[in-house]
Amino acid sequence: MEEGRAKRKCPRIPVYLDVRVDLKDGTAVKGKVINLSTEGICIKMDDPIFAKEEITAEFLLPDTLNSVRLGGEVVWYRFDKTAAAKQERVHFSGVRFLDLRESYRSLIRYYTLKMLHDVEMVREQGIERVLNDVLNLPSKERNDALRILQQKGLITEERKTDLRRSH
Repeated sequence: MEEGRAKRKCPRIPVYLDVRVDLKDGTAVKGKVINLSTEGICIKMDDPIFAKEEITAEFLLPDTLNSVRLGGEVVWYRFDKTAAAKQERVHFSGVRFLDLRESYRSLIRYYTLKMLHDVEMVREQGIERVLNDVLNLPSKERNDALRILQQKGLITEERKTDLRRSH
């Protein structure tokens, strides 16, 4: 999964949200969204959803009353072998959004930038990992994110300036 990080255009924020996933064949499965960005989500489920499947996912965006329903394509799948050793079924699927409406993109972007204020979350993710994602943002959002990280004491003013110059 680490190689996918270099391709990301935006930060992924850890979350734990109930999600309903509708498959093309009409089957619905439930799971948890464990990370979120304006480009996609990672879903943890009891049942597998394999790469290349098109799905529709619906979840409630935190701190809003907005239910988000969007289409996506599973771009990777992984079975948790450590959970299998405990006789648990845990499957992970990475989903890239397809044709995300701008209103949903704006809501998700607002939420992910807001989460950069959560110092504990940023520290848990690792500042270098967060910065790798932040540096792929469009210019305005990148500058906003760097300002937030600097205000929270997670990067220095000098580092913020260097990062702005390098991108």
